[in-house]
Amino acid sequence: MNRGHPLSRQVLAFMISLTLTVIAVSVIGSYLFYTFIIYYLPGGAIAGNEDQMTYLDWLWILIASLISLSVSLFFTVKLSARILTPLSSVATSLRRIAQGDLGARAFCASTHLGELNNLVNDFNDMAEKLQTMDAQRRSWNAAIAHELRTPVTILRGRLQGLVDGVFEPNPTLFNSLLKQTEGLTSLIEDLRVVSSSGGAEFTLTLVDVDLQEIIQSAVDSFALEFKRSHFSVVTELHPQQCQCDPLRIIQCLTVLFDNAIKYATSKSMVVSHGADEHENFIVVEDRGPGIQEAFHKFMFHPFQRGASARDTNPGGCGLGLSVLKAIMLAHQGDVTYTLTDKGHSIFKLSWPLRKKQ
Repeated sequence: MNRGHPLSRQVLAFMISLTLTVIAVSVIGSYLFYTFIIYYLPGGAIAGNEDQMTYLDWLWILIASLISLSVSLFFTVKLSARILTPLSSVATSLRRIAQGDLGARAFCASTHLGELNNLVNDFNDMAEKLQTMDAQRRSWNAAIAHELRTPVTILRGRLQGLVDGVFEPNPTLFNSLLKQTEGLTSLIEDLRVVSSSGGAEFTLTLVDVDLQEIIQSAVDSFALEFKRSHFSVVTELHPQQCQCDPLRIIQCLTVLFDNAIKYATSKSMVVSHGADEHENFIVVEDRGPGIQEAFHKFMFHPFQRGASARDTNPGGCGLGLSVLKAIMLAHQGDVTYTLTDKGHSIFKLSWPLRKKQ
């Protein structure tokens, strides 16, 4: 991208050009003017030797002043136009954005004034990000309203039925209501984790633990679901001391286990872990089918679900992987997804090694 020349250099060049032009007009013009009078006009030599100012002297002063003024005005107007036009465009676009038109963009026709080009480009980048954030905010609001509507509607219907005497109070009904409230609590907690990712409100409780025990605990807690789904889990575990928030790591594994049960058709999964010079890691691999490559860049965004995922599990909300991402970022780590040649899905959770204090 052509960043242009610095504005200070442009101003200096214009001012030097203006000064040199005025000097050239004054000196060279005076020389030519008087040379013409002395050598080409009758009586010019006598007029040239007179000490007093004649009308020709005053005429020359007037002509030289007008020429210098014209040149100065030309350079001044040209420089002002180059500076003020993009600034006016930015100011106009700012007013439009303040009035709610986030599609406003500034325009700069000049390609030589570097700072002004940078100002206009940075302003347009800011406006683009604001427009994108506003669109994401609208999408979030719509998605949250959609996800909250179903459990709230069920709760309201059941409670209204109790008030009207349609339903008889019994443990089964109360358990159903309790599950709906637990679902709402889980959804609200997921939203809090995602929205607080990297923020002060989302804190971790870091402790020294054996990663083998954490993974085994997560697998054991999901054992009933694995059995019901006829899902085979192979663990490759060994003692490994590390520092992390064990409850959050278990939450991440729970998300991956739950997704594997819902979407993996192979009904088998391998869980392993380890460490290198820089980080701890956990690897969860299922036998597919994998996520389409076109969707990889969106898969960790909130409320984003691929077409196959929506068909397989219409009731999902697309928050699980974004929660997982937020938790790993809070650990100053990350989560990655790769797809093998055989269509196997590999999720890798990683976070840096921490030296004991």
